[in-house]
Amino acid sequence: MPYLEHADARIFFTDEGSGPVTLMLVHGLGSDSNDWNWVVPLLRDRYRVVTFDLRGHGHSSSSGGSTLADFAYDALAIADRIGCERFVPMGHSLGGAIAAHLAVEHPDRVQAVIEVDAAYALPSFVVDLWEAERAQWLNKKAKLPDFFFTSPVMQPFLMTWLARRVESMDPVSFWAAYDGLARGPERMYLASPEAEAYLRRRACPVLSISALPGRAEWETPLFNHPASRALGWEGSSHYLHLERYREMAAVVSGWVDALTVQGALPAGAAETASAP
Repeated sequence: MPYLEHADARIFFTDEGSGPVTLMLVHGLGSDSNDWNWVVPLLRDRYRVVTFDLRGHGHSSSSGGSTLADFAYDALAIADRIGCERFVPMGHSLGGAIAAHLAVEHPDRVQAVIEVDAAYALPSFVVDLWEAERAQWLNKKAKLPDFFFTSPVMQPFLMTWLARRVESMDPVSFWAAYDGLARGPERMYLASPEAEAYLRRRACPVLSISALPGRAEWETPLFNHPASRALGWEGSSHYLHLERYREMAAVVSGWVDALTVQGALPAGAAETASAP
């Protein structure tokens, strides 16, 4: 099992598959890279697929910061470690915000970006729910808002699995990661002109998939690249990549392959997973 050692963090990551594009899958708050276990087998025959546990999550530890910049630094350090110059970050929730940060702040390293129900420019009712949770549970075991699981296709075992991972997480690490997003200098957590201005700085192709009604229509005008797409998967919960993983893999591979054929991805050498 490969680990990346920092002065202030030890980051667990996986590296498998091969292909002309490297996908780096970034999980959300209170989760770990196991979130992608359903998707990885459907992608690794076509692409190099890298996953990692965010600092303070899963098998990764940290004594340092938990800002979006810190998480992005870990992603870039992993890419450097495996010899990958450019890659496509694919992030869920907090991971989607990290992917957006990478696209804006490190455009020379990002070929395209895939954002799955990303935690940016959120409507005020979602932010208010999270802030109420923070006020109640700060320095205690965290609890995910119930609406996260609202879906006719959410399986009970997934709800239990997701909830238990949050319960097992150090609350200091959990809320530090939350604050890194909600109170970060990017100012893209709450829907606002500042958040939209930040997201407009994504120059690369963007694929955004969201369960929130009306989200795709809102985000489309923020894109700069003509190959960008916003899709609405209403009827799914926040964990649509777990509920609809086969469809997710098909949509992602179709979009990435189309970008490759169109020459819309900046040139990069073929990538193969490094030996363990």
